[in-house]
Amino acid sequence: MDTTTLATMLDRWESGRGPLYSQLAGAITSLAESGALEPGCRLPSERALAAGLHVSRNTVAAAYQQLRDGGWIESRQGAAPTIGARARGVDSMTLHQRFASILPKGEDSLVRLNDSTPPPAPAVKRVLEAAAGPAMWGADATGYAPLGRPALAEAIVERLRSEGFAAEPDEVVITSGAQQAVWLALAVVGCSGQTAVEALTYPGVFDAMDSAESSTIALPFTHEGLDVDAATRLIRANRPSLVYLTTFHNPTGAVLGEADAVRVLEAAAAAGSIVVDDRVTADLVLSGDRPRAFASLGTDASIITISSMSKVFWGGLRTGWMHVNRTLAEHLRYRKAAMDFGNPVVLQDAATTLLNDHFDETVVWRTAQLAESLEAVTGALTDVAPSWRYTVPTGGPNLWVEVPGADADAFAARAGRAGAPVIPGTTFEVTDGPGRSRFRLPFYLPPEELRRGIKMLATAA
Repeated sequence: MDTTTLATMLDRWESGRGPLYSQLAGAITSLAESGALEPGCRLPSERALAAGLHVSRNTVAAAYQQLRDGGWIESRQGAAPTIGARARGVDSMTLHQRFASILPKGEDSLVRLNDSTPPPAPAVKRVLEAAAGPAMWGADATGYAPLGRPALAEAIVERLRSEGFAAEPDEVVITSGAQQAVWLALAVVGCSGQTAVEALTYPGVFDAMDSAESSTIALPFTHEGLDVDAATRLIRANRPSLVYLTTFHNPTGAVLGEADAVRVLEAAAAAGSIVVDDRVTADLVLSGDRPRAFASLGTDASIITISSMSKVFWGGLRTGWMHVNRTLAEHLRYRKAAMDFGNPVVLQDAATTLLNDHFDETVVWRTAQLAESLEAVTGALTDVAPSWRYTVPTGGPNLWVEVPGADADAFAARAGRAGAPVIPGTTFEVTDGPGRSRFRLPFYLPPEELRRGIKMLATAA
């Protein structure tokens, strides 16, 4: 890396506290942790970096020594130092291992706590029973609608407009669920650039980034959610192609407040980055107001909005969507059609009816079910595992639970053997650390099943 580029990145990162050499070492460490500086990246010489930063060579020498002592850089006599191979979470688990951990399996589990997909809502069963009626065997008797049913696009547009931003049918791409929408956004739109994602993220995101041959920048997370100050600095310094963010974050349940969202969007706009607003769980509001879609906040950021039928209605509908500009939408529709020739007409028609006629009632039903189950979960944790820590989410279907002193992977293995499998926090890590001693606890199951499962987990601990 040339001196000017690194100096610019460090300048945008801003200084911290402590001796100047320690501030410099901390800034380089933060850039390496986030993925902005990758293993093997060659740093400037002490003399060159000192000149670029207008500091003494002794300051740079002391910073480099601190980084060597911490295992962050490696150096050989007569050669410039390089970022070392210190393990980062994104490399610690294969794509197969990550995605396999979240897929439903045929294991004989007593209480499946590793599955964050809901059972079908009552309206889904009624609509699907009626869906295969005479209309299905008419002009579209092939069963194909590769570019998406126009009626479904209209129904999606009405949902988007209800969220406060303009949308037209030719700006909508109908996908086979949210995972395909995420893949299209990251692998097709991102296309070989850097992708900035939250330091904890849904495992399906890793495959999309790998397909795009994208390098990863991890936006730091605290126990309260996204570290907005650090995230905006990273975005401005690195100018990633895409910034991927979620509403009611999976797995933590954290939500980005409106003022903080505007700050991130403005940083993305200044950096020329496209923001992917994943709103798959945005309708599952348990307390407070529904978080606003980024596209409704009036910034200059370019935004791709993603959602699906899965969390409110049922994942088996395999229907999701993207809202993008019309030129990109046309391109993505054909890319999607080339992948699978479109999801079945019968499911698209069922989704249309559900969105038009049953959305509000189903959201009320689903959130009431979740609230009852969440109350059962927190009560059971208080009774049988009072030392475990968590923050009650304001929305979404997951609780992010810390078992103090536990190893996440070992705990998950014991839980699986006990008949109550969970997904360890390490599965969601982009960088090492934020998932240590934690696991994701979905609360879609009925209260009694959840109480039983938590007793089994407490025993396994």
